[in-house]
Amino acid sequence: MVRSFTAAPLTAEDIAVAFPLVHAALPEIDLAMWRSFARGIVGVPSPYPAGGACLRNEGGYVCGVLTYRIEGDLRHGTALTVDLFAALDVTGEAAATRALLQVAEEKARDLHCTGIRVSIARGGANLARRFLTSGYRAEATIFCKPLDDEPIRA
Repeated sequence: MVRSFTAAPLTAEDIAVAFPLVHAALPEIDLAMWRSFARGIVGVPSPYPAGGACLRNEGGYVCGVLTYRIEGDLRHGTALTVDLFAALDVTGEAAATRALLQVAEEKARDLHCTGIRVSIARGGANLARRFLTSGYRAEATIFCKPLDDEPIRA
């Protein structure tokens, strides 16, 4: 069966509907955190250095969401940086993942980016394999430290 998907900019109405996908990809994010973040990127004029996209399957159900920002990158020039990438469809996530990757690539081209960087949360080995088969390659490991921790002592 050939799947069909429709992509559109993330809207205020999509924020709550997309939350289960966000939470599946990033379990530490609750609805209030997602709403606060998403409201800052929804409905901003284009071109803007940040935004989001929502992917729906042929039944109209949200099966993918991504958020992005445009940044300068030492290796790639102007890059579309995707911080949230979540794709899940009832018949499997492979087709939805490919469709959402296509959305990211089209957005990068529209915004005149010369590269795409995508962050995948820990435990995303299956997703990483799908990226590799789509021509992406791992370039770095990202470390993060919340600043409410103790400072490093010299």
